[in-house]
Amino acid sequence: MLLATSITVATLMLASGVEVHSTSECPSREAIVAKLGLLASSGEQNDVAWVDVVAKQPDGTTSLRLRLLRPDASLVGDRQLVVRGGCDEMADTVATVLAAWRAPPLPATAPAAELARDAAPAALQAWLGAGGGAAFVGGMAASGNLELVAGHAASPARARVALVAQTGRQRELENGEVSWRRTHAELGLGWQSRGATNGSYWQTSADAEVLLGWLRASGQGFSQNVRQDALEYGVGAGLRGERKHGAWAWWLEGRTTIWAQPQRAVLWGSEASASLPRLDVLLTLGVSRLLVR
Repeated sequence: MLLATSITVATLMLASGVEVHSTSECPSREAIVAKLGLLASSGEQNDVAWVDVVAKQPDGTTSLRLRLLRPDASLVGDRQLVVRGGCDEMADTVATVLAAWRAPPLPATAPAAELARDAAPAALQAWLGAGGGAAFVGGMAASGNLELVAGHAASPARARVALVAQTGRQRELENGEVSWRRTHAELGLGWQSRGATNGSYWQTSADAEVLLGWLRASGQGFSQNVRQDALEYGVGAGLRGERKHGAWAWWLEGRTTIWAQPQRAVLWGSEASASLPRLDVLLTLGVSRLLVR
């Protein structure tokens, strides 16, 4: 045990010298220096170690105060040691503590831990986004959406929920026209390409969803104009390309929606009617912010 400790101490202390002072013969300066038997002095100023016996107890333990100072008198360490045993055990304990104080740091440990922490993906990522664009089928209408996209950082799968609103579109019907607009919610699952964990990078994604919408249609230019609302459901799909930079993302997407039920506006007292499109194509430009990371 003592031999192994002495070898370890000597190895750690080999790089530079230390000057030992002890106020007692137990442990003596010579005994402590002997424990540091492989100590080599480079000719430069050495650190200075001071060993003071504070008290000896009836149970055979001895209290020592150990201080280590640099050549400029700055304090490296100041510690009280309680040692049970004879002079050799005390000298061995002092030498071991000195070696621990003067041992060089292990720089590889902290960077490795830091790297592991940075590389570990978050359990969940959630992006809140908003976009604006246009819908094109049945006439052009402005559209806007608010969305939340979430998924595990280590998985390409993602979930998306969104609310989409559009301005009105018109379709001629004899001497007047039908005005209509849709507002709907989207809930779906998708896939996204794997990008970097930080910095700037491009990413693509695709998703499919179910739709729940509200259609509002009304006549304009007739002797009696009627407004009617209808609940709709359907399916949709989207393809997106986005540029991510830190906690922000800018994206452009194309999306198609298909509604399950046909909708037709009928002119009272006439066989004239106008079908409202069940399919729509939307192009949207948006921005998202990372909320959970």
